Amino acid sequence: MIEIKHTPGPWKTDQFGDIETEGGIAIATTELLTVRDMANARLIAAAPELLEALYDVDATATDAYDPVMLAKVQAAIAKAEGRS
Repeated sequence: MIEIKHTPGPWKTDQFGDIETEGGIAIATTELLTVRDMANARLIAAAPELLEALYDVDATATDAYDPVMLAKVQAAIAKAEGRS
């Protein structure tokens, strides 16, 4: 079992770009957001589900997986965990 060290998902963004969790606001913005900022906020909000999907791919990988793609998956996991 993987020990999750971040605030568990699901996360979502509100109309101000604040990132909300079931327990409240995880990341609050203090300035007017641009379209790019909102895109970044949505990507950050999707991070827990994206990381979980990468864990699933890594855990179920077989010899049939493309080794280059699997290396990318493992590198992304390591980066998210602060190991790169």
